[in-house]
Amino acid sequence: MKILVRHLFMNLLKPMLYLLLVFTLLFIMADLMDDHAVEFVRAEFSIWTILKYYSLQLPSLMIFIVPICILLATLYSLSTLTRHSEIVAMRASGVSIYRIVRPYMLMGLICSLFTAVVNEYTGPKFAYRAHQLLESNKSSSDEVYFENIPFHNPTIGHTWYIEQFDTRAPKYVMKGITLRQRRPNGSDKAKVTARKGAWLDGRWWFEDGNIQHFDENNNLAGMAEEFQTREMRNLPEIPEDFLGEAKDTAHQSSFELWKYIRTHQFLSEQTLNNYTVDLHHKLSMPFICLIATIIGIPVGAHTGRKGALAGIMLAIGMFFGFYAMQFTMEYLAKQMLIPPWTGAWSPVLFFYIVGSIMIFRMR
Repeated sequence: MKILVRHLFMNLLKPMLYLLLVFTLLFIMADLMDDHAVEFVRAEFSIWTILKYYSLQLPSLMIFIVPICILLATLYSLSTLTRHSEIVAMRASGVSIYRIVRPYMLMGLICSLFTAVVNEYTGPKFAYRAHQLLESNKSSSDEVYFENIPFHNPTIGHTWYIEQFDTRAPKYVMKGITLRQRRPNGSDKAKVTARKGAWLDGRWWFEDGNIQHFDENNNLAGMAEEFQTREMRNLPEIPEDFLGEAKDTAHQSSFELWKYIRTHQFLSEQTLNNYTVDLHHKLSMPFICLIATIIGIPVGAHTGRKGALAGIMLAIGMFFGFYAMQFTMEYLAKQMLIPPWTGAWSPVLFFYIVGSIMIFRMR
């Protein structure tokens, strides 16, 4: 039985690897045709910079490439086995249909786990670095800044306004800093302004600024205290807190997005709802690999008997039908017509049930 499992697994793995290579190249070519090639030429990018950019973009592309590859690999593998009557021979030898499809489900599960790990720990971080690389090389000053960043920390009454924020580690340089520290009753406790700030040795260091204190009646308490360089050791905010304001949701992991939602309950209901929909979208995306496998198994087995074109078109149609349903449901969720989790998870549950019924009917 181990020989049979190995045969089925390798029969799926080989086309899977070829398809990963082909679709990776296709995605890069499509990206180059989408005005990026013109940008590279205008910015006089070197070949090394372009290669580095796409190597950083590659992990974030896996969430889209792997599902379509596992679908097509499953279709090819099972249609080949069916066309050569290998599945008939296995069934005649007493091998159950569930034992035959088990290696395919295992591959789907492995791909789901792989894309989940990449989408959480590697994809957003590397995509953000690719964005920084692109902006840095397009800028004549070699600086990557986000501008006009507000940040509110309601737990301790801190309100920040940062004119420019260089998000490249490890210094995380800020320019044009205004920090208001408020008491629990809402009155100002202190106002800190600084021309520049940097993250060094686990704390913020401000330069060329002043601190103005206020009494409990919100009146000035003495003259402003000026400083050249000051260690701000009592500030609990860390650079990652501000990145949530500067980064697009595509450049945040699900944990970062969840943390941002949890610490920004003061935002409007509509804004929090949109962020929650994006969070569920990120959590549900890895399961597309499993859905692609479940769709591909019954259609691939049918394709070998009835013809390749009809089966392939059916599977691809169902696959893109999943994306169409996901887009529609998430749109309804962002319009607050349905709960946020429904927008992301209902397509997964629907196609899982449909695919499972199709596999059950294979008997």
